[in-house]
Amino acid sequence: MTASARRRITSAPLLINHESGYSLIFNTKRGLALAGLTTAALLLAGCSTGGTTTDPSTSASAEELTSTGWTSASRDDVVDGGTLNLPVDTAPANWQLYNLDSGTVDDNLLSTIFLPSFIRFAEDGSWSADPDFATSIELTGEDPQTVEVKINPEAVWSDGTPISVADFAATFNALNGVNPEFAPTATNVWEDVESVEAGADEQDVIITFANVNADWASILNGIYPEWAVATPEAFNTAWAGGPFAADGATYVSGNAYILSAFDATGQVMTFTPNPAWWGDAPKLDQIIFKAVSRDGLAQAFANSELDAFDLHGSADNYVTAQSRDDGMIERSLGTTYRHVTLNGTSEVFSDVKVRQAFATALNRDLLAQAILSPVESPVTLLDNLIYLPGQDGYEDHATDVYGYDTDGAKSILEDEGYELNDDDFYEKDGMQLDVRFVIPSDNTNSANIATLVQQQEAAAGINVTIDTVPSDDFFTSYITTETRDFDATYFAWQGTPFPVSSTQSIFYPADSGQNFPGVTDESLGDDWEAANAELDPDARIDLANAIDEKLVDLVTTIPLFPEPFTYGVKDTLVNYGPSQFEGQSLRWQDVGYTE
Repeated sequence: MTASARRRITSAPLLINHESGYSLIFNTKRGLALAGLTTAALLLAGCSTGGTTTDPSTSASAEELTSTGWTSASRDDVVDGGTLNLPVDTAPANWQLYNLDSGTVDDNLLSTIFLPSFIRFAEDGSWSADPDFATSIELTGEDPQTVEVKINPEAVWSDGTPISVADFAATFNALNGVNPEFAPTATNVWEDVESVEAGADEQDVIITFANVNADWASILNGIYPEWAVATPEAFNTAWAGGPFAADGATYVSGNAYILSAFDATGQVMTFTPNPAWWGDAPKLDQIIFKAVSRDGLAQAFANSELDAFDLHGSADNYVTAQSRDDGMIERSLGTTYRHVTLNGTSEVFSDVKVRQAFATALNRDLLAQAILSPVESPVTLLDNLIYLPGQDGYEDHATDVYGYDTDGAKSILEDEGYELNDDDFYEKDGMQLDVRFVIPSDNTNSANIATLVQQQEAAAGINVTIDTVPSDDFFTSYITTETRDFDATYFAWQGTPFPVSSTQSIFYPADSGQNFPGVTDESLGDDWEAANAELDPDARIDLANAIDEKLVDLVTTIPLFPEPFTYGVKDTLVNYGPSQFEGQSLRWQDVGYTE
């Protein structure tokens, strides 16, 4: 990863928006930090990043923000031609999003250009069948639960192979968790499917569930070609160097654009219109993604090298982006939430009481202000690990556990037998309480948060050492479920319109591909099974909030704040930009310029 940590994704799981999110837009893996799901320069006052301060009183209120913040235009108002230049932190480590090396928010964004998605999200997060890919999607039975997807007969992979039930069946076999050799980052929802079979023909897909799952539509948000997921070897290696056709040499697409050039060394990916595309003709001549360090984003935008970029909570980005004559700032509500994750398998945090003391020592409000106020975004704490503020079902369960109380943190440690040493840090049995806080290089936001955490924990007698590691290695060598080479870290998860099922793999089971803390409450398995199977919305909310109370008590993911999306964009760009849900099924063929 270049200047920041990478975000993650999952099919029904959470997206990692690392920046160090709400972990699931799609399927996530190393996401959302997953939006880890950041900030820069030292925030000694807690309000600036990159040396620039703004008046928090000018921040937009959450009520003023809309779910979709981009400028919308009809296709008739979008000119034909042009190039869209967009940044990524890094090119995909593997173009198979469910592979353990992939699944960031950037990876997911790229996949929406060339993978078919059978559902389309509206601004409010509701979904409907995307007619480009499906003529109909219906829940045809409840006992057992069955779903019928009728694929648009014109839909083909760019090599001419029809998109068919074979692709659905192969994706199911790879992601249902039955064969451990596939080892996907998450099996959410797919694990409840019993079979995928053909109906009247190969474009008629019948999905039968062994267990009822209310979020069944989430698995239709991205389907892979059969050859790319048919075997564990193909799953892990076929798309390691790009989204290849069955020949392993040419690129393939099942959407409006196709990858036409991939400079892995220079980290540049060029997409051009898919000549086999059957839908509305794409407006742009090409879409170019290039890896740009977080520190270089704003200047690249100011120099007209980029046409849109996420400010990532940087005040310097905010100021620099506004210096472009043909640029503007767009905002929307977000699905990203930032958090501090604790490694429950490490020696220092194996005791939940120590985790609780660490959480209690954090001034979450100050951390939120440090990131959000400089870019004039509303400051709101996150007090639920399932729902975001504003979502139906959101309740505050975290304040009692994560309420800022330095003396209270000290009392917890002293009750556990810790005593202050001559350096004013707690120790027990001759061992000082030392926490290694791992962050990626070239990420000022993460550095600012880490510094503030270090100061706040020191006041409670907990010694925090900041370990800055190469960004490219952050989610491949350190923040992984294989190595867990950290005590504490900071990133974000990026969520989806399916908040209940998508969060499961982050917290359960302990060895899930997204459970970075490595610990869980074993009762959560039955709890999630019940919540996923509950079709009554109100009853499901009650079950989900009961789960959230247990998650809060685990003290492995300390929620900080939800982050609105704030973008710098070229002022003639339309149908692309900040969006809470609608952008998760973006119609790339409609993206372009009005002049």
